[in-house]
Amino acid sequence: MNIERRKFLKGMAALSIPFFSAHLLFGNEQNTYPVTALKQTTNKTRIIRPPGAVDEAAFNAGCTRCGLCQDACEIGAIQYYTEADGLLYQTPYIDPAKKACNLCFKSSSMKCTTVCPTGVLKKTYFEDMEKVRMATVELFPDRCLAHKAKYIRNEQRMLTSLDRSYKETTEIYERRGPCGKCYDFCPLRERAITLEPGSLLAPIIHPEHCIGCGLCEEACRQVLRGIPAISMVSTRGVK
Repeated sequence: MNIERRKFLKGMAALSIPFFSAHLLFGNEQNTYPVTALKQTTNKTRIIRPPGAVDEAAFNAGCTRCGLCQDACEIGAIQYYTEADGLLYQTPYIDPAKKACNLCFKSSSMKCTTVCPTGVLKKTYFEDMEKVRMATVELFPDRCLAHKAKYIRNEQRMLTSLDRSYKETTEIYERRGPCGKCYDFCPLRERAITLEPGSLLAPIIHPEHCIGCGLCEEACRQVLRGIPAISMVSTRGVK
């Protein structure tokens, strides 16, 4: 390993401690919460391929349905489409509502990409992570605990400045408050996800930097126990 690569990996390791802890937190268990994130606003199934995938037409034409990528995935993130999915049958996909991709952080390369016999999953190294584009990210502030807390605090400040008493406009038991889990588990935090300064850990998303691993969605789903406030959006279309 050359000096420059060693420096890069050392820097990534320092940056990604919370990212790695996502694997320790979630392990290999499949989530048992409602699998609603598989549907986009179009109500069609989103298509998220493993890292290194070529364009969709070439992928479907070149994939031999051999199953080697799934065998190589140690955390069980890679699933296969069923007969009900038509032309996508037996091709691999990732659904963060079930299990997000951890980008093989313990390895120098993303293992599913090293075993693909046809090259429809291009060999991808961990140090090339920023170039991966599995999907992009979407945020729903009305579901986000931190954004809810920010809105309520801002309302309190406004009413206080007007010398008016504050009365909550939301249900008293509605969950809200600082969170920041999506930021903690993002492997490209401060690029794909940043935080609003002084706003109770309210996230700001930067879709142009998102690699689509889904770790933020998986973390949010664990916190909210259901429909997440942040989710992956396919860049390959929907079925």
